[in-house]
Amino acid sequence: MSKNILAIGAHSDDVEFGCYGTLIKHKHRGDNITIVIMSKGDVKHPVSKKILRSESESISESIQSAKLFGFKLIQFDYTDTKIPFTVDTISDLERIIVNSNIDTIYTHWGGDTHQDHINTLNSSIAAARMINNVLCYEQIPIPRVSINYPVANYYVDISDVMNKKIEACLCHKSQVDKYLDSGLDMIEGLSILAKYRGNQIGVKYAEAFDLLKMVS
Repeated sequence: MSKNILAIGAHSDDVEFGCYGTLIKHKHRGDNITIVIMSKGDVKHPVSKKILRSESESISESIQSAKLFGFKLIQFDYTDTKIPFTVDTISDLERIIVNSNIDTIYTHWGGDTHQDHINTLNSSIAAARMINNVLCYEQIPIPRVSINYPVANYYVDISDVMNKKIEACLCHKSQVDKYLDSGLDMIEGLSILAKYRGNQIGVKYAEAFDLLKMVS
Protein backbone atom coordinates (compact mmCIF):
# COMPACT_ATOMS: atom_id res chain seq x y z
CA MET A 1 0.00 0.00 0.00
CA SER A 2 1.45 3.37 -1.01
CA LYS A 3 2.10 6.13 1.49
CA ASN A 4 1.39 9.83 1.21
CA ILE A 5 4.54 11.76 2.02
CA LEU A 6 4.86 15.48 2.80
CA ALA A 7 8.27 17.17 2.92
CA ILE A 8 8.32 20.74 4.23
CA GLY A 9 11.07 23.30 3.74
CA ALA A 10 11.34 26.98 4.58
CA HIS A 11 13.26 27.75 1.38
CA SER A 12 13.53 26.35 -2.10
CA ASP A 13 16.64 24.19 -1.54
CA ASP A 14 16.06 22.95 2.02
CA VAL A 15 14.25 19.72 1.19
CA GLU A 16 16.71 18.76 -1.56
CA PHE A 17 19.72 19.05 0.72
CA GLY A 18 17.92 17.58 3.70
CA CYS A 19 16.02 14.51 2.56
CA TYR A 20 15.76 14.21 -1.24
CA GLY A 21 17.52 10.86 -1.29
CA THR A 22 14.87 9.44 1.04
CA LEU A 23 12.07 11.01 -1.01
CA ILE A 24 13.43 9.46 -4.21
CA LYS A 25 13.43 6.06 -2.53
CA HIS A 26 9.82 6.65 -1.43
CA LYS A 27 8.96 7.42 -5.05
CA HIS A 28 10.63 4.21 -6.23
CA ARG A 29 8.38 2.30 -3.81
CA GLY A 30 5.28 3.88 -5.33
CA ASP A 31 4.61 6.46 -2.61
CA ASN A 32 3.05 9.85 -3.35
CA ILE A 33 5.35 12.81 -2.68
CA THR A 34 4.27 16.39 -1.98
CA ILE A 35 6.83 19.11 -1.29
CA VAL A 36 5.82 22.36 0.41
CA ILE A 37 8.09 25.38 0.32
CA MET A 38 7.04 28.09 2.74
CA SER A 39 8.56 31.06 0.87
CA LYS A 40 9.30 32.12 -2.70
CA GLY A 41 10.34 35.74 -2.31
CA ASP A 42 13.57 37.52 -3.08
CA VAL A 43 16.55 36.59 -0.93
CA LYS A 44 18.65 39.62 0.01
CA HIS A 45 21.91 39.90 1.90
CA PRO A 46 20.98 41.28 5.36
CA VAL A 47 23.69 43.96 5.24
CA SER A 48 24.42 44.81 1.60
CA LYS A 49 20.79 44.19 0.48
CA LYS A 50 22.16 42.54 -2.67
CA ILE A 51 19.63 40.13 -4.18
CA LEU A 52 21.08 36.65 -3.72
CA ARG A 53 18.16 34.82 -5.31
CA SER A 54 15.24 36.43 -7.11
CA GLU A 55 11.67 35.22 -6.79
CA SER A 56 11.72 33.95 -10.37
CA GLU A 57 14.93 31.99 -9.70
CA SER A 58 13.49 30.53 -6.52
CA ILE A 59 10.34 29.31 -8.27
CA SER A 60 12.04 28.02 -11.42
CA GLU A 61 14.73 26.14 -9.48
CA SER A 62 12.11 24.46 -7.30
CA ILE A 63 10.02 23.47 -10.31
CA GLN A 64 13.05 22.09 -12.13
CA SER A 65 14.05 19.96 -9.15
CA ALA A 66 10.54 18.62 -8.49
CA LYS A 67 10.03 17.73 -12.16
CA LEU A 68 13.10 15.47 -12.14
CA PHE A 69 11.16 12.88 -10.13
CA GLY A 70 7.54 13.85 -10.62
CA PHE A 71 7.06 15.29 -7.14
CA LYS A 72 4.07 17.53 -6.49
CA LEU A 73 5.28 21.02 -5.56
CA ILE A 74 3.41 23.65 -3.55
CA GLN A 75 5.03 27.01 -2.82
CA PHE A 76 3.50 29.34 -0.26
CA ASP A 77 4.03 33.08 -0.47
CA TYR A 78 5.49 33.91 2.94
CA THR A 79 8.35 36.41 2.92
CA ASP A 80 11.84 34.95 2.99
CA THR A 81 13.54 35.63 6.38
CA LYS A 82 10.11 36.53 7.83
CA ILE A 83 8.26 33.21 7.81
CA PRO A 84 6.02 33.30 10.89
CA PHE A 85 4.82 30.66 13.32
CA THR A 86 1.14 31.52 13.39
CA VAL A 87 -2.31 30.02 13.01
CA ASP A 88 -2.02 30.85 9.30
CA THR A 89 1.13 28.78 8.69
CA ILE A 90 -0.27 25.92 10.75
CA SER A 91 -3.62 26.02 8.94
CA ASP A 92 -1.99 26.18 5.49
CA LEU A 93 -0.01 23.03 6.26
CA GLU A 94 -2.92 21.30 7.96
CA ARG A 95 -5.12 21.77 4.88
CA ILE A 96 -2.55 19.95 2.75
CA ILE A 97 -2.20 17.21 5.36
CA VAL A 98 -5.95 16.62 5.40
CA ASN A 99 -6.63 17.04 1.68
CA SER A 100 -3.74 14.76 0.66
CA ASN A 101 -4.30 12.23 3.46
CA ILE A 102 -0.68 12.61 4.56
CA ASP A 103 0.71 9.89 6.83
CA THR A 104 4.43 10.77 6.89
CA ILE A 105 6.06 14.19 7.29
CA TYR A 106 9.68 15.33 6.90
CA THR A 107 10.63 18.79 8.17
CA HIS A 108 13.48 20.86 9.66
CA TRP A 109 15.36 19.64 12.73
CA GLY A 110 15.46 21.27 16.16
CA GLY A 111 18.38 23.37 17.30
CA ASP A 112 18.61 25.40 14.08
CA THR A 113 19.33 29.10 14.47
CA HIS A 114 17.76 30.32 11.21
CA GLN A 115 14.49 31.99 12.14
CA ASP A 116 12.67 30.66 9.06
CA HIS A 117 13.74 27.09 9.82
CA ILE A 118 12.71 27.41 13.47
CA ASN A 119 9.25 28.74 12.63
CA THR A 120 8.74 26.21 9.85
CA LEU A 121 9.62 23.37 12.23
CA ASN A 122 7.21 24.68 14.87
CA SER A 123 4.44 25.14 12.30
CA SER A 124 5.06 21.64 10.96
CA ILE A 125 4.92 19.99 14.37
CA ALA A 126 1.71 21.83 15.28
CA ALA A 127 0.08 20.90 11.99
CA ALA A 128 1.33 17.29 12.23
CA ARG A 129 0.30 16.73 15.84
CA MET A 130 -2.00 13.81 14.84
CA ILE A 131 0.25 12.32 12.13
CA ASN A 132 1.76 8.90 12.77
CA ASN A 133 5.22 9.47 11.26
CA VAL A 134 7.22 12.67 11.76
CA LEU A 135 10.95 12.91 11.00
CA CYS A 136 13.33 15.87 11.03
CA TYR A 137 16.07 16.12 8.40
CA GLU A 138 19.54 17.48 9.02
CA GLN A 139 20.88 20.97 8.53
CA ILE A 140 22.45 21.57 5.14
CA PRO A 141 26.24 21.27 5.46
CA ILE A 142 27.34 24.84 6.13
CA PRO A 143 29.08 26.20 9.26
CA ARG A 144 26.02 27.75 10.87
CA VAL A 145 25.85 28.02 14.65
CA SER A 146 23.40 25.59 16.23
CA ILE A 147 21.87 25.46 19.69
CA ASN A 148 22.29 21.68 19.75
CA TYR A 149 22.92 18.99 17.20
CA PRO A 150 20.03 16.77 16.14
CA VAL A 151 19.67 13.28 17.52
CA ALA A 152 20.44 10.95 14.62
CA ASN A 153 18.23 8.02 15.53
CA TYR A 154 16.91 6.95 12.12
CA TYR A 155 18.92 6.32 8.95
CA VAL A 156 18.11 5.72 5.29
CA ASP A 157 20.62 4.14 2.90
CA ILE A 158 20.71 6.39 -0.17
CA SER A 159 23.77 4.88 -1.82
CA ASP A 160 21.81 3.93 -4.94
CA VAL A 161 20.27 7.40 -5.38
CA MET A 162 23.03 9.73 -4.15
CA ASN A 163 23.77 10.86 -7.71
CA LYS A 164 20.10 11.73 -8.17
CA LYS A 165 20.08 13.74 -4.94
CA ILE A 166 23.10 15.73 -6.14
CA GLU A 167 21.38 16.31 -9.49
CA ALA A 168 18.40 17.80 -7.67
CA CYS A 169 20.58 19.98 -5.45
CA LEU A 170 22.42 21.33 -8.49
CA CYS A 171 19.10 22.66 -9.79
CA HIS A 172 19.48 25.33 -7.11
CA LYS A 173 22.33 27.04 -8.91
CA SER A 174 21.72 30.38 -7.21
CA GLN A 175 22.33 28.88 -3.76
CA VAL A 176 25.28 26.72 -4.81
CA ASP A 177 26.93 29.74 -6.46
CA LYS A 178 26.18 31.99 -3.48
CA TYR A 179 28.10 29.73 -1.12
CA LEU A 180 30.89 29.08 -3.63
CA ASP A 181 31.45 32.83 -3.73
CA SER A 182 32.09 32.72 0.02
CA GLY A 183 34.39 29.69 -0.25
CA LEU A 184 31.90 26.98 0.68
CA ASP A 185 31.24 24.04 -1.64
CA MET A 186 27.78 22.80 -0.65
CA ILE A 187 27.90 19.75 -2.90
CA GLU A 188 31.22 18.63 -1.42
CA GLY A 189 29.87 19.21 2.08
CA LEU A 190 26.73 17.28 1.23
CA SER A 191 28.78 14.31 0.02
CA ILE A 192 30.97 14.36 3.14
CA LEU A 193 27.90 14.41 5.40
CA ALA A 194 26.26 11.54 3.48
CA LYS A 195 29.49 9.50 3.65
CA TYR A 196 29.75 10.13 7.39
CA ARG A 197 26.16 9.04 8.01
CA GLY A 198 26.68 6.08 5.69
CA ASN A 199 29.76 5.02 7.64
CA GLN A 200 27.68 4.95 10.82
CA ILE A 201 25.42 2.25 9.38
CA GLY A 202 27.91 0.44 7.14
CA VAL A 203 26.86 1.75 3.73
CA LYS A 204 28.37 4.23 1.26
CA TYR A 205 25.87 7.09 1.65
CA ALA A 206 23.00 7.74 4.04
CA GLU A 207 20.64 10.43 5.29
CA ALA A 208 20.07 10.70 9.03
CA PHE A 209 16.96 11.93 10.80
CA ASP A 210 15.73 12.90 14.22
CA LEU A 211 12.71 10.62 14.49
CA LEU A 212 9.99 12.32 16.54
CA LYS A 213 7.26 9.73 16.04
CA MET A 214 6.72 6.53 14.06
CA VAL A 215 3.79 4.15 14.15
CA SER A 216 4.40 0.94 12.22
